[in-house]
Amino acid sequence: MSRQTNQEKGQREQPQMLEVFGFQVPTSVYYLHRGHAWALPEGSDQVRVGLDDFSQKILGPADALKLPETGKSYFQDHIFMAQIRQGHKAPFLAPVDGIIEKINPKVIKKPRLIHDDPYGEGWLYLVQANNLQRNKDNLLSGEASAAWINEESHRLLGLMETAIGVTLPDGGAVADDVFGHYPELGWRALVQDFLLPILTRSWRRKEEAEPPMDQEALRREVFRVLQRASADQEFRRTLMDMKTEALAAYKLSTAAQTAILSGDLPWLNEHIGDLTQKQLMFVLSCLVPAAAA
Repeated sequence: MSRQTNQEKGQREQPQMLEVFGFQVPTSVYYLHRGHAWALPEGSDQVRVGLDDFSQKILGPADALKLPETGKSYFQDHIFMAQIRQGHKAPFLAPVDGIIEKINPKVIKKPRLIHDDPYGEGWLYLVQANNLQRNKDNLLSGEASAAWINEESHRLLGLMETAIGVTLPDGGAVADDVFGHYPELGWRALVQDFLLPILTRSWRRKEEAEPPMDQEALRREVFRVLQRASADQEFRRTLMDMKTEALAAYKLSTAAQTAILSGDLPWLNEHIGDLTQKQLMFVLSCLVPAAAA
């Protein structure tokens, strides 16, 4: 049984908050990961984990979640959960190493709590951390968190201006539910550029080191992945759990890897072509995993 935490006793320290372009940013107590998860140390080795306000305001409220199981080990910068909305899945990277001790039952019953109260009742899980001091070196806190969200906000505004011609007046705030207001931005672009930055950089470096693939070669490679997923139950489960190492043996573009991990059926149909029934069922299972349905 996990220990009773300070929050459960009603004693958790309240963070200082700063607003940056309408996003709430904790400048004390919390540590932010560059994939927009947060870590809150509670005691010497226990950490509470959640998602930040920036991620929730760009994606909008979740319809369902794919959360890790208790007892499982996860590592910093590896995909550990996903938020699902309107048939789209957004994977997130773990902020710390450790073993999952407890999942917040409130977000299982009401996933939009993550959006409505990201730093409070919308926390995700408790982890028994085993490398916290080293993990902290890769996290942001204090004024550095606010400076980083300011950079992320400018990147988002640049994307909005380029893709859809939307600009903010001086001193303006980004509207809540960016994807809901501007779906033409593309779910995949938001996930790839803001939630999976570490993986995306790694994939792009790999792309740059290799000769560019033509569309037909990419199509064949994606079909290889989907065909294996249809026939190999263990491989299918690995992909549904969003284990990126499962794709290491395949020559895929950054967009293709993101589409497979996030179950982006529109992208696959547009760039790969018609899917078989088994392949379609695999993609649909990625979109709405049975555990989150």
